[in-house]
Amino acid sequence: MRMQFDPDDEKPFHTRRDELGERFAGWLRAQDVSGDPNDAGLLMDWKWGYADGALDHWTVDDVRTFLFEWCPRKLSASPQDCAEIPISVAAFVEFLAHTGLLRAGSPAQMRRYCERSTAAFLREMGNPANFGMAKSIFGGGIGVDAGPDNPFDDVAALLGRLDAAEDDEDDEDAEPALIGPVRLPSSEERLAAVRAIPLMRQVGLLAGYCASPGRSVTAKGNLRLADARHLVDALDTGDELPGGMRSAEDLPNLNRLVGVATAAGALRRQRGRLLAVKSFAALDEIAAYERVVTSTVGVPADPDAEGHALMIMLELLAAGPEGAPVETLVDDVIDLAVATSSGLARFLPVLFLADVVRELELLVALGVVARTGDVGERCPGCGVSHDLDGHATLSAAGLPIVVELAREAGVEVVLRAEPEASDAAMIADLVGVIHEAEWVVEASAWFAVQPDPQEAGRALVAEITAARRTTVAALAGLGSVEAVLGDVAVGGVRAQLGGPHDGLVLHWLAARSALDPDTVEPERLVSGLVDVLAAIMDAGAPEDIVDMLAAGEPTEHLDVLERIWRLDHPRLIDVLTSIGVHHPVKVVAKAARKALAKHRSRLAGG
Repeated sequence: MRMQFDPDDEKPFHTRRDELGERFAGWLRAQDVSGDPNDAGLLMDWKWGYADGALDHWTVDDVRTFLFEWCPRKLSASPQDCAEIPISVAAFVEFLAHTGLLRAGSPAQMRRYCERSTAAFLREMGNPANFGMAKSIFGGGIGVDAGPDNPFDDVAALLGRLDAAEDDEDDEDAEPALIGPVRLPSSEERLAAVRAIPLMRQVGLLAGYCASPGRSVTAKGNLRLADARHLVDALDTGDELPGGMRSAEDLPNLNRLVGVATAAGALRRQRGRLLAVKSFAALDEIAAYERVVTSTVGVPADPDAEGHALMIMLELLAAGPEGAPVETLVDDVIDLAVATSSGLARFLPVLFLADVVRELELLVALGVVARTGDVGERCPGCGVSHDLDGHATLSAAGLPIVVELAREAGVEVVLRAEPEASDAAMIADLVGVIHEAEWVVEASAWFAVQPDPQEAGRALVAEITAARRTTVAALAGLGSVEAVLGDVAVGGVRAQLGGPHDGLVLHWLAARSALDPDTVEPERLVSGLVDVLAAIMDAGAPEDIVDMLAAGEPTEHLDVLERIWRLDHPRLIDVLTSIGVHHPVKVVAKAARKALAKHRSRLAGG
């Protein structure tokens, strides 16, 4: 079945696209998988009209370009109507693989990327800065429903919106590929930070006050006035006791504290009484604090409505240990809130200010966020301070919890523990995340404290070349591992022969005369060379593979090209294309193009 089309192949492409769409629809029903054939049609249209026309070759970069560059600028649809597109993309690649039509690409990697990127994709679909002129004019108007009730019908308002979209210079991705590396505090630092949080002391004292048989409550579930007055002083809640107070509802800080303790399971209402829960009292201090924070904040089911606390935490997590100015933090979260909203709210950021500041104050009260600077006077209208001076950081108590919440929300977080507290996997996770020289220092510090250097070396190389590592990451790790392991490196790398990254391992050993290439099956050795070239190309630019080949003679290049075109390798087309376009020796470039033609002819012939 033909799966690759040139720009002039309009009729055969549309015929194949329609056929694949019908087969994909049947596959979705048979496999009971979520997806939309219409979304797959959009994906194929983009691949033919804007990319390389290869419907059987998919990379994460292809999907990223389609989701975050083409769709936001070209697709006239609201974020709500686009929610299934990333999942449809993942399902389409899985369909191609399941039916034997996928020549290159990892369905599992594509699925992970699409699921992790859905929230960011929806934000970008609603971000006016991404809208092309045509989409802005004909697409219903920057996320606002068209119709007689549209408050932006007049021409002046429309032009103002278009100007605002064109003038936006923020090109940063809405969601980074990963956050980190994050260095977690030691258990001692974390425990000390938890013990310094006033709220936890208050929860403990409140639970003690409500120990069995508990305290009676009103028909509405509120504390009796006598108990409320006592607790305001005993817990130092900061509430004022107004004259003529008739209900504990008039004490907002105490009410919030009771709500936090009840949500965390420290208290429960039972038969007209507020009673302490013994199982909560049995928790250690760290576990109790985690329960208080997650029950109060958690990951919201509706990010449009109650996601500001999570947004604040993720922004500070991404900011690193330095944190961020409070004003900048609040502005960034408001921008995110606007981008994920629909209707009139997306054009009125001021609507989010009070909610964001209130959520920030809650996180400060929980001890998750540390804030410097005076909060200032509170606005009588919204109940929060508009004084945004000062600086905010994640606390040692809150940082580990925020990391887990981020992961639950689909954000990848790389951890960076102290060397003595790390394992080989954690060290390997840092490859490509921090600078190469910094990684060597970090990995060397870890290796220096390992009791068995040989075993540690084998473990580190095994993690660097594990199946879950991309070829680029494995290549980068192998390029630095010798500086960490010294003489131990060769044995560790040799143990990975025949493993997931066999090609990289072969050439690493051969380059250090630790393996005789003549003892390796020629096809395996040449296939490994394609692995290396593809990884170099992915790590930099396509023309970078020419730099690697420059050391050899053109006759050697011609010999390699003659041998590799028969390979059944998923990246061979990419490598041959790059050599054919970028190699400075014309005869080699021509030979690469000829090899590519023969390879494609071989594929077409089955």
